[in-house]
Amino acid sequence: MTTLQGWRKAVGALKDSTTVGLANLNSDYKDLDVAIVKATNHVECPPKERHLRKIMAATSMVRPRADVAYCIHALHRRLIKTRNWTVRLQFIFRM
Repeated sequence: MTTLQGWRKAVGALKDSTTVGLANLNSDYKDLDVAIVKATNHVECPPKERHLRKIMAATSMVRPRADVAYCIHALHRRLIKTRNWTVRLQFIFRM
């Protein structure tokens, strides 16, 4: 059973690094997309403050509505797409 869990963690880490690479290439909101992926990674520890600060800054009242809508949509897409409960809960409880 532990090898299956180790395999899942390795696959999750690989998927996270691939998603970060794709965000750096394809996104207009590179910093925000990378922060979202790193705040919701497959590592079982709380997300770093700097990633949470970027997300919170993107949803502040002074930002254009399009930026806020993109942030909310990107978070929704990331949290709905994953089956890993750790990815979902570490971000939700930290906020």
